[in-house]
Amino acid sequence: MAQVEVTIDSIRRAMLRQEWSVILKQRGAERYLLIYMGPSQANIVRSQIVDPRFPEPEVYERFLAGADIAKATLESVTVNGPEKNLFRAKLRLTERGESLEMDCPVAGALALALRRSTRILVDEITFDKVGITLPE
Repeated sequence: MAQVEVTIDSIRRAMLRQEWSVILKQRGAERYLLIYMGPSQANIVRSQIVDPRFPEPEVYERFLAGADIAKATLESVTVNGPEKNLFRAKLRLTERGESLEMDCPVAGALALALRRSTRILVDEITFDKVGITLPE
């Protein structure tokens, strides 16, 4: 399955609802993916854009990933979905030469990718299903 690299374009609040969206943009193209989330999840991602130094990495990464990944190398984060209106994320890790994949909430995965300057990938199928392409 083909994957494309994305960046976090923006984090925005819906005017009429207490819902936020993280907008991912495909590198080198005018394709976007909106991921809706609650305020606390959006704040997790926003905090890494504003001040990635807090809190301490080990506590933060354990909290977000649900496991101690402080010693592992984060190779990439992959976002896919939606299934039943939910996006999913996978962390691709390497520890002691061994490759691991781990499920993680999308907000946590995006925050970890920002914190560790790691590539964020989206399945091409996800863009085809729910992505937005702007004319050039």
